[in-house]
Amino acid sequence: MFMRCRTTPTIASKRLAAPRRVRWTRRAAAFGPCLAAAALLIACGSRSQGADPPPSPAATRSPTTAAAFAARSPSPPTTAPTPALTPSPSPPWIPGTPWPGRVNMPILMYHHINNVTPASALDASLTTNDAEFSKQLAYLRCAGHTSVTLQQLFDGIYTGAPLPSKPVVLTFDDGYSDAFTDAFPLLQKYGFGGSFSIVTGFVGQPGYVTWDQIKQMAGSQMEMMSHTVNHADLNRSPDAVVRNELVTSKRALEEALGKPIPFLVYPSGEPFFRGTAQRQQQVVAMVREAGYSGALAVKNALSLDPSAPYAVSRIRVSGGVDLRKFAENMGGPLPETVGC
Repeated sequence: MFMRCRTTPTIASKRLAAPRRVRWTRRAAAFGPCLAAAALLIACGSRSQGADPPPSPAATRSPTTAAAFAARSPSPPTTAPTPALTPSPSPPWIPGTPWPGRVNMPILMYHHINNVTPASALDASLTTNDAEFSKQLAYLRCAGHTSVTLQQLFDGIYTGAPLPSKPVVLTFDDGYSDAFTDAFPLLQKYGFGGSFSIVTGFVGQPGYVTWDQIKQMAGSQMEMMSHTVNHADLNRSPDAVVRNELVTSKRALEEALGKPIPFLVYPSGEPFFRGTAQRQQQVVAMVREAGYSGALAVKNALSLDPSAPYAVSRIRVSGGVDLRKFAENMGGPLPETVGC
């Protein structure tokens, strides 16, 4: 037979526990006043030493009240985001307002336009034959581009003057004779204008335009720009030479044409090709002193920065470039995508 174990306390254990409970009750009663006094001291001390206060009303505001409070509070100044680079041919401007920042703007740079067989690799890179040039102009017209002068472009950039939706500037360096015999008639055929930089000391020499030809082109809405007197290296030339080149060429063109010549084209892109930043600043200061409103460099870039009117970028058009590459270089649509 099994014996069941008792789990309840025995009578003896109850009798032993009773005196213990009595003793503990007496001790608690004795320490009670002390404990209460200690609690009071702790509470007072914690308040005097900066204990966390209860939650403020602001922390328990309803969303509506908090929003109203935030609206009354001045917010810290924020930096305006930099305008995104707008790819050509989308208009980056708002009519009637100056341009807000950098945009892609095709300013194309040509040298020779003729059918003469190039004598060297350098000549080949600088020469676009008549057939190539015709294809490029036909593409520009088909793709919806409209030529503008540099003056029209600057008016749009800095005063908000109206511009066509897809402007392009066609520039021709050095004033070669084929600027008049080849480039000029083809521009007229396709309904485009051009901006021609003239080395005034070379005018009338073999291989270069004459003053009569310059006047005829200028009278047909072609823009003339200074390219110095002797195609001087403005990076390495002494300051006195630089000033003379800038002032004398500008004056010669203005006297011949009877109108202001506000733009310069840096010969060989200098000092923006090999010059230091300090030299670039020095030359720009002299260009400004000579009375120019802006100047074209080379840089071979589409990005136009309105804050740098004396270092305007251009895209070089090399001889022999195929039409798809030409379109890609200037940021235009591929010919086959627009039926050109």
